[in-house]
Amino acid sequence: MTYFEDGSRYAYLPEFADGSVNIGWLDAAEPFTTGDVPPEFVDRLTELCAKPVNLTRGFHYCNLCQVPEGQYPEPVTVATPSGDVLVGHGEIRVTGDDRVTYAAPDLVVHYVTAHRYRPPQEFIDAVLAG
Repeated sequence: MTYFEDGSRYAYLPEFADGSVNIGWLDAAEPFTTGDVPPEFVDRLTELCAKPVNLTRGFHYCNLCQVPEGQYPEPVTVATPSGDVLVGHGEIRVTGDDRVTYAAPDLVVHYVTAHRYRPPQEFIDAVLAG
């Protein structure tokens, strides 16, 4: 996965660089904020990540997960009410009350649930606002 600092301008896929703000483009080599998030945020984020936009070929794997030496990482799945969904091949876009659009990889839900990543409050509020 490509790392972008939270709050920086989106630049991952140039054709979709529309002034959006990066959230959740994590890398194991870079520190990130951890903490609790509301359960309803996780539910809504899961819904969004189950229907990503800006799909890419192939999948990104979570480099925050520990993989035993000599083994390849497994694709990441997220449990939804309608079944497991593969993530790591798209993005979500969320617009906040301040009219800022946030761009996050669909792996963000895994980062939140498996690694306790706590996105900025503005993003949490935008996801909850729907």
